[in-house]
Amino acid sequence: MAVLVVALVPLAFGFFLILLIARYSPNVPRVEGNAVAADKDERPEITPDEFSDVIQEILGSLGFETVFSSLGTGGVVDITARDPKPLSGGRILVHASPVLSHGQVDAAEVLNFAESVRGDMGALKGIFIALAGCTAEARSAVRSTPAPVDLIDSAGLLDLVREHVDADTEEERAAELEGYRGFTAGSKRHPRHEPVDDHEGNL
Repeated sequence: MAVLVVALVPLAFGFFLILLIARYSPNVPRVEGNAVAADKDERPEITPDEFSDVIQEILGSLGFETVFSSLGTGGVVDITARDPKPLSGGRILVHASPVLSHGQVDAAEVLNFAESVRGDMGALKGIFIALAGCTAEARSAVRSTPAPVDLIDSAGLLDLVREHVDADTEEERAAELEGYRGFTAGSKRHPRHEPVDDHEGNL
């Protein structure tokens, strides 16, 4: 009986501490991000198919070959691409999300993706594209990820379209994209996410 009491007392104390922390810790949202701005943005959201087409167009303009592509929930695109350049080329994993309702991507999501890139033997690098942007913590975390990962937000995505897709096709694809919600010059961060000086990782 005494052994049972000794075992249960620390367990009960632990639950009590968890309840205290949950009750009195500040409820700080993960991000403010584009989720707030989207409520006031009357532009339509880009369709999953068109978002996927944009990503494919960028990769094609950069000279990458698509090996595998899948379209998931919410229009999230996962692509395995190949850079055919000799010596410096290789396999590249791309994760692109047009989802705005969840706000900015946090460090945990970026680190999970980096682990996937590391686990894919032969993968050269990863590219994480988030229309809602990434938190400052995510940008800091990407510097120490187990595999190289480029972070690209809506502004970086528009830059790539202007520099590569529009330049190659002489079209105004970037101007078309600016007609969709989320394609802005930047994303609004929650006050706790201090900006970092680093620019988006360029492809």
